[in-house]
Amino acid sequence: MKKNNTSLTAIGLYNQKVHEYLQNTTLDAITQLAIKLFKDNAQRNKLNNTQYNKAVEEFNTQHGYLLLKKGKEHEKAISKHYNYINYPFLDRSAMKSTMDNYRQYVHSYNQQAIEYNKAIAEYNKTVIVPNTPTLAQQVADFTKKHRSEFATIYNKRVAKFNAQKNANYIAKKRKPTIKYTTELLFNVLVGFYIAQLKQRNSYLLEMNRPTSVLKNALPKLTIDHRKLATHTIAEIPRLAICKKTAQNHIKRLREANILINYTYTNQYKPITVNFHPEILTILDGNPPKPKRIENQFFKQENWKELPDNNDTTRTFLLKEKEIKDCVHNTGFQKEEFTCPADGFYKNTTVISKKTTTRPRQTSEAVKALLPDFLKQEKPSQGTNSPLTHNFLARLQDDRELAQELANGVYDNYKGLRYDYLQKIELYANVTTEEFKAILLQDCIKTSAKLWKQHNVYVGEWKKAINYLNNKLFTNITQKTTLIQKLKEYRWKLEFARKWFIKSQVTALYPSLYFDKTRTQTHEIGFFGLHKVWKTHVKYQEQKAIEKAQRQTQQNARKRKATYQKKITTAIKKYEKGNYTAKQLYTYVQTNLPHSYLSALPSMIHYNNQNRI
Repeated sequence: MKKNNTSLTAIGLYNQKVHEYLQNTTLDAITQLAIKLFKDNAQRNKLNNTQYNKAVEEFNTQHGYLLLKKGKEHEKAISKHYNYINYPFLDRSAMKSTMDNYRQYVHSYNQQAIEYNKAIAEYNKTVIVPNTPTLAQQVADFTKKHRSEFATIYNKRVAKFNAQKNANYIAKKRKPTIKYTTELLFNVLVGFYIAQLKQRNSYLLEMNRPTSVLKNALPKLTIDHRKLATHTIAEIPRLAICKKTAQNHIKRLREANILINYTYTNQYKPITVNFHPEILTILDGNPPKPKRIENQFFKQENWKELPDNNDTTRTFLLKEKEIKDCVHNTGFQKEEFTCPADGFYKNTTVISKKTTTRPRQTSEAVKALLPDFLKQEKPSQGTNSPLTHNFLARLQDDRELAQELANGVYDNYKGLRYDYLQKIELYANVTTEEFKAILLQDCIKTSAKLWKQHNVYVGEWKKAINYLNNKLFTNITQKTTLIQKLKEYRWKLEFARKWFIKSQVTALYPSLYFDKTRTQTHEIGFFGLHKVWKTHVKYQEQKAIEKAQRQTQQNARKRKATYQKKITTAIKKYEKGNYTAKQLYTYVQTNLPHSYLSALPSMIHYNNQNRI
C-alpha cells in the first residue's frame, strides 16, 4: 500500500513531546486527580480548542508534559484524486470476497495467536504465589479491575505490575483463537451491513441527499445483540444462540481487530462498529435513476376491481338475494317462537309447566334438543354409563328452560361444580357440542339471579336464549377451555349482581343485557365487563406473585434460622470437646453455606469473649 505524504503540525510536534514524556513517567494518584480536575473544569467552562490548548500549556509548564493539545496533528499532501465512494453497496460477489478475506485474516491471526500463547505458557511457568496477605490482596484487586480487558492490553499491565514487584505474581492471559462458529456469526453481520447500507442509501435518495461517503469513514454497522442471537431466515433460526454468546463472539472479533471503532452507549442501545478495511470489500456504484412512467412495470396490486354489470340493482331482488344468501351461509331457520317488540311480555304464549326431573334420553333425543348450530357433530355412541346418562339428562328444551326461568326456579341456582365438570370431561362419553350446550344452559341459569327482584316473562327469556345459543362459547373446541370460560362468565355475572344491588340500578332485559354489541362500560351490558375481568386477572396474577415472594422470604428466614441453630449447636459441641477443630470445619463445610465457613473463626472468637 502507498503511504500518503504527511507532515506534523505544530500541535502534532507538541503532542509528540507529550507521548515521549509519558512513556518514561509513572503518574501517581495526586497527578491523576489533578488531570481529572483540569479536564472537568475545561468541559464545564466549554473551552474551545484555542482556549483549551493555552490552558494545557500553562498546566504542562507546572507539572510536565502530561496533557495533549486538541487539533490536527498531521497535514496531508493534496491529492488530485477524490477519496470517496459515490454509492456504497455490496453484492454477492463482494460478500464472497469479504468472506474470503475474513478466512485469510482469521487463519493468519490464529497462527500468530498460537505462537503468542506458547510464549505466554513459558512466562506463566515463572509465576509464584504471593507470600503476604497485602500482596495477595493487591493481586486480587488487580485481577478484578482488569479481567475484562483484551489479552494484549491485560498482559502489558501484568508485565508492568510484576516488574514493579520484582517477581511474577500474576499470570498472563492466553490470546483466544477464532473458531468456525464465529464465521457464521460474521456472515450474518455482513448481511446486516448490506441491509443497513440499502436502507441508508434509500433514505438519502428519498431526502434528495448525496449518498457519497469517504473511504476511510464508511457508515458504521449497528449491532443489537438480542436481534443478532434470534435472527431467523424464513422463520428458521440462523444462529440459535443466546444474547450472551453473541456478545462473546463480538468481543472475540473486536479483540482480533476484525471489528474496529467500537462505540458503546449503554445497555439499552445497540453498539456500533466498523469492519477492518482489509476484510470488507465495498463497491462503488451509481444511484438508481427514477424510471419514466411509460417504462414502469404494471403491478397487480394497482389494478382496480370494476363492478360486475350482471348483478341486478333492483331493490326487491337485492333484498331477496341477501335473505337467501344469509340462510344458505349461516344455516339459520325461521324461529317458530317470535315476540313482537311492543308488549311481548303480555302476548307471550303460555307454555305448560313440566317437572325438572328428566327421563332417560338416548343420544338422538339429546341431539334433537341441541340448537341448530350445534347439530354438526355426530352424537357420541355408548351413552349407557350412569355418568354420561345423568349428565346428558340435564339438557333441557329451550321453551321449557325459558318457562322455568320466568317462574323463578333458578333464582338461587349455584351452578354445576367444577370438579364434576372435570370428571365429565375425563370419563363421560360426551361430545364437545353436547358439553357446550349444557354449560351454556348452566350459564343462563346462573344469570337468573340478576332479575331475582324483577319480573321477566317467558318470551323475553326465550329471546335471550336464542341469541346466546349463537353468541356464547363460540369458536371453542376444547372442553378444558369451555370450563375456563365458564369460570370467567360466572365471575362476571356475580360481579354484575353485586354492582346492581350496590348501585340500586335495574338490570336491562336479558335480550338487551346479553347484546354482544354493548361492549362499553356505560352501556351496562354483559360483554362490557371484559375490561373489569382483565383488571381482575391482573390483580390475581399480582397477588400470586406477591404470595410467591412472601413464601420465598419466609423460606429464606426459616433456612437462616435453621443454619443459625446448626452453627450454634456445632460450636457448643466444639467448646465441650465433642468436636475437634477438624470435625467442626468438616461439619460446617458439609452442612452449611460457604459464608458460615468463612465466618467460623470470628464466631468462635466471639463466643469465647462472651463466655469470659
